[in-house]
Amino acid sequence: MIKTVSEVKPQPRLLTIPVVAERLGISTRKTWQLISQGQLSAVHIGLRSTRIAEADLEAFIEKLRELAIHRN
Repeated sequence: MIKTVSEVKPQPRLLTIPVVAERLGISTRKTWQLISQGQLSAVHIGLRSTRIAEADLEAFIEKLRELAIHRN
């Protein structure tokens, strides 16, 4: 059975650590720190691949915005 475009669920986009670091304007090392501290959610694929869902990155950025608003 062939599914139409409207029947296909969009898959979450998974981003690499370097891409996330670039988007945040930080180093890959700092990105790894955020993951290990539990501040940024990551998906581990096998033993050597880690990805961050685009939605999780957006949620992290939104949390940073909210913290900035409350500080001012």
